[in-house]
Amino acid sequence: MKYFAALALILAGCGPKASETPPNQAADNGQAATKPLPAAPPAKPFSVETKNDLIEYDFSYPAEAAAIPELVKRFAGEMEKEKSELVANAEEDKAMREKLGTDFNPFSASTAYETSGQTDRLLSLRVDSGGYTGGAHGYASTDALLWDRRARREIKFADLFAEASNRDRLLTQRWCDSLNKAREEKRGEPAGGGGMFDDYPTLDDVSIIPVDGNKDGKFEKLLVVASPYVAGPWVEGDYEVELAVSSDLVAALKNEFKPSFKA
Repeated sequence: MKYFAALALILAGCGPKASETPPNQAADNGQAATKPLPAAPPAKPFSVETKNDLIEYDFSYPAEAAAIPELVKRFAGEMEKEKSELVANAEEDKAMREKLGTDFNPFSASTAYETSGQTDRLLSLRVDSGGYTGGAHGYASTDALLWDRRARREIKFADLFAEASNRDRLLTQRWCDSLNKAREEKRGEPAGGGGMFDDYPTLDDVSIIPVDGNKDGKFEKLLVVASPYVAGPWVEGDYEVELAVSSDLVAALKNEFKPSFKA
């Protein structure tokens, strides 16, 4: 019995201790602990198009917007609503024209978001929309979408200022002077004759789009766009003028937005 007990103790001492980890397993654990996680794939631009005998519809937005989940969700809702309304209106118009014995022209709608510039804090998107819904001619409009990454929401251009009234004080006269020149170029005659389209749309009636033309992460220009019928008749199309960001404008901004602009 003593022999067998001694043999058991010898064999137990030769095996690995319960608290020890085999060398190869320790190495594996060390590698697993330091191995970096795979990087998330970069966002890609989005584009979808539908074309049939009833409608033509397309919707697109850039990679910068695709990287923001809140915008992706918002755009999905826009697409669903726009397309369903387009189909319903086209079906109604087609049924009416069949009763009247007149030709039906497919309805169309297009929405395209494009990046006009971005900073660490803000993403500036230009939104061009257009289409045809059975009238004498189509429609077109340009809007702006300014996204605050930190607040994770859309903000208006006027929200950038410490006092909202500074927007009008600093930009209204510059906008009117530039619009007047653009009107004269299109019309071939002096503007301001008191006609229907000789007044100056307010800054609330146009789209103000911050632009980073040299892609240095700061907005140095403002693109002001008046869609058709806002500053002129349909045949004149839209009016687009560029206004340089001034030092006075930067000074009038809220402190958190000043680093996004340069004069």
